[in-house]
Amino acid sequence: MSKFGYFLKSLIPHIESQDERNEAYLAEAVDIYDLERRMEQLERQGRETPPALSFAQGLR
Repeated sequence: MSKFGYFLKSLIPHIESQDERNEAYLAEAVDIYDLERRMEQLERQGRETPPALSFAQGLR
């Protein structure tokens, strides 16, 4: 996380970062195949979502 990201996190601690949400999502996998599918989905999503939009999604 960048210094700016840590700064924002200190101002608004109750908002999870994208990395924290991704880790929680991956932790919900029921087996290795589900984990692999979720990892591929996150990779695809990362290529399709511009960085500005991924930050805005964290504010929901």
